[in-house]
Amino acid sequence: MATFFLLKLVHLCCRVFMLKLYTTILRSSNWLQKKFLFFVLLLSLSCSLQAAYFEYTPGLNEAQKHLVALKIKQALVEINAEIVKHPENVAAFYLLHYAEFYHIMVQHNVALLPAFEKVHAKTLNHIQLLPDNSPYKLFLKGSIHLQSALVKGAFNEYLSAAWDFRTAFQEVNQNERTFPNFLPHKKELGALKALIGTFPSQYNWILNVVGLEGDFDKGLQILNAYIENDAKEPLIEKQQAEVIFALIHLNFGPEKKLAWSFYKEHSKDYHQNLMQCYVRAYIAGKCGENDIALQTLKARPIDESYEQIHYLNLLMGSYLLNELDFSAAIWFKKYLAFSITKGSYKEAYQKLSWIAWLQGDTLKFNTYTNLMIKHSKEIGSETTLMKQDLAKGIYPNIELLKARLLFDGGYYTKAQNSLLKIKPDFLPSLFQKIEWEYRSARIYQEEGKLAEAIAHYKDCLQKGKDLHTYLLPNACLQLGGIYEKMNYRPLARTYYEQVSNYSDYDYDTSISQKAKANLLRLK
Repeated sequence: MATFFLLKLVHLCCRVFMLKLYTTILRSSNWLQKKFLFFVLLLSLSCSLQAAYFEYTPGLNEAQKHLVALKIKQALVEINAEIVKHPENVAAFYLLHYAEFYHIMVQHNVALLPAFEKVHAKTLNHIQLLPDNSPYKLFLKGSIHLQSALVKGAFNEYLSAAWDFRTAFQEVNQNERTFPNFLPHKKELGALKALIGTFPSQYNWILNVVGLEGDFDKGLQILNAYIENDAKEPLIEKQQAEVIFALIHLNFGPEKKLAWSFYKEHSKDYHQNLMQCYVRAYIAGKCGENDIALQTLKARPIDESYEQIHYLNLLMGSYLLNELDFSAAIWFKKYLAFSITKGSYKEAYQKLSWIAWLQGDTLKFNTYTNLMIKHSKEIGSETTLMKQDLAKGIYPNIELLKARLLFDGGYYTKAQNSLLKIKPDFLPSLFQKIEWEYRSARIYQEEGKLAEAIAHYKDCLQKGKDLHTYLLPNACLQLGGIYEKMNYRPLARTYYEQVSNYSDYDYDTSISQKAKANLLRLK
C-alpha cells in the first residue's frame, strides 16, 4: 500500500505545481516566456496524467511465450525490462505474479511461500491504481486471489485458501454484473463456480459468509465456453483455462477420462512446452494411459532454460513400476537425491520397498519401509495395518501388489490375471482379504462389468467395517459413481454421503472433497 499512497502524493504535488505554473503564465507579459511556460505546462500535464494502465506490449507477449513453456527465468528478463521502461503498465506486474505462481506450484516448495506472498501484495497494490471504470481492475484482482487460493490449498492452508477463494469470487462476480460481456473474467468465474464446495467442510462457513453457492456443471459450461471463444485471449490465459478445465474434470468430474480426451488435444506442443508435458503426463497416468505417460515424459524438453521439476523423476519411476519394470528404482533415487522439498519422500520410499519385495530382497524391503515410516508426517491407516501384519510375520502378497501396480497403469487384463492366482479365503490377514475384494471391484468397474464391481465393493465394505483404511470410503465413492452412471441418483447420493462416516484414513482430504463435489453436482 506504500507504493499506492506515494503515487497519490506525487500526483497531488504535480497538480499543485501545474496550478502555480498556470498562474505564472497568466501574469507574464513576455510573449516568448508565455510560450515557453505553456510548453512546460503541457509536458507536466502529460506526466501527471500518466495513470496506471493494462497493455500486453511486444516484450510482454514474448514473456508469455516463455511462461507457458515454463521458461520462467527468460520470462522474468522480459517482465523486469517492461517494469523499468513502463512502471505504470500493470500487465507487467500481473505476469510477474503468474511467474511466481507457476514457480511455487511446479516446485511444490513451501519455503517459496513468503516470496509468493510478497509478489502477491505488490501486484495488488499496482492493480489498485487502475481506474475504477476499467473492466480489468476487478478481473485482475480476482485472478490473482484465485491463484493465491490454489497455492494455499496446495500446502493444506485451507483457512487462508478459503478467504482468498471468497475474495476472488466476490471480485469476479461483481465484474460479471458490471461488465457482463467482458470475456477475460469468464475463466475465473467458471473455475470458481465449479470448485465451490470442494473445500473441506470445516471451512465452509467462510464461503457461506457471502452466500457462495457453487454449480459444478454451470461452472464447467462457462469455462468451456471461454475456451471455445478464446481466439483473441492472451496466451497465458488460454493455457491456464485448459489446464484448470482438465484438472477439474480429472479430480472432481464424474468421468475422469474426459480429462484425458480433452487435454490430449490441447497438449500437442509438449515436446517444447514443459507445462503441457507435465500436465499431459500426469493426466495420462491418472487415466490409465501408462504407455502414453511414459512416452510423454521421455520426450520432455530438458535444457537449462526450462524449470527443473524433480517431481517428474518420481512420475517416471511410478509409470515404469506400473509395468513392473524394476529399473524404476533409479528414478525414485534421483528424486530422493535432488528434490529438496521432501513432499513425496514417503511415496518414493514406499515404491522402492515394493521393488525390493517383488525382487525377493527382504533386507532392502525392511530398510525402505522404515524410511517410508520415518518420512511420514502421520502414520497413515494403511501403514498402521501393514505394521500390524509385519509384527505377525505377514508380508505383502506379491500378486496383490502386482495387481495394484498393473491396475494403476491401465493393464487391467494382467492385473486380473494376478488376482486369479490368489485364493482370497487363504490370505493371512483381514486387510489383505478386503484389499482383494477392492482390487477385483476396481478392475471390473474399469472393464464395464458393473454388476460384478458392485458385488465386490459391497463385500469389501461388509468385511472391512471394523478397519480404518481408505479402501472403505473410496469403495463408497466408487459405488456412488457407478450408481450415478446408471442414473440411480438416490443410491448414488446415499453412497457419496456415506464417505463422511469414515475418519482417520489415508487420502482423506482428496476422497472427501471428491464426494462433496459429486453431491454438489447431483444437487
